[in-house]
Amino acid sequence: MAFELSTIFNRDNLIQRFNNKPVRGKTVSNNMESNFSDGSNQDAEFKTWMCLICGWMYDEAAGMPDEGILPGTRWKDVPMNWTCPECGARKEDFEMVAI
Repeated sequence: MAFELSTIFNRDNLIQRFNNKPVRGKTVSNNMESNFSDGSNQDAEFKTWMCLICGWMYDEAAGMPDEGILPGTRWKDVPMNWTCPECGARKEDFEMVAI
């Protein structure tokens, strides 16, 4: 049985799958809001991350709404291509700090 790639990977099919991706019985939206399926990470304390280059701090509780990162966004959920707003350092140049 042969499948035609154009049927499997057509644009509308991929968009539909992306927008309605099921996770443990829930529908995940493709926006920056967090979706907790089992509540496991919901009550964990927010952390603060510091840029090792310039000292700028990212606070998970505050987020960066002006840049589209909602309050409560965990560091692991910040996009990999995000850079420090002060010096342009990459995400791997940040370290968690205790405040």
